[in-house]
Amino acid sequence: MKSVLRVVFICIIAISISACSKPAKEIKAGRYGMMSDETPQYAALVFIMAIYEEKTLDEAVKISTDKFARLLRSYHTNSGVQRHVLNLRLSEMTVEPVSGGFQGITDFKKEATVDVKISGSYNNKRIIELKTVYMVRESGDWKISGVEDTI
Repeated sequence: MKSVLRVVFICIIAISISACSKPAKEIKAGRYGMMSDETPQYAALVFIMAIYEEKTLDEAVKISTDKFARLLRSYHTNSGVQRHVLNLRLSEMTVEPVSGGFQGITDFKKEATVDVKISGSYNNKRIIELKTVYMVRESGDWKISGVEDTI
């Protein structure tokens, strides 16, 4: 009887913990509004969203290479990274990958570049920018290694 109560107790705790955990970011992009979280496009979108929507740089640093993470941390705040690394300050924004140019299967690639369109507003002015996000694959995950303006 005690072992049955223990199992029930453990199940209740496991359900309550999983119900209280924060859901993963939902990204509406790609075909039919779905995008695999194993693609470089997904990593690029999560990175840009973390810079503009999170309160700290922790999420952006997690998906960056060590060298790029040190650069991000040197600016201390999200607004510092927006101003100096991305050269784009926005009060509200949306981001989407730029379609075009089939890149093929990314399962076996070690490096990737993704062009993203960032649109938003700052001081009541509408702004649309294109950025190129450079990535490398480390331990099976895509890590951001740099960002620059798309020409």
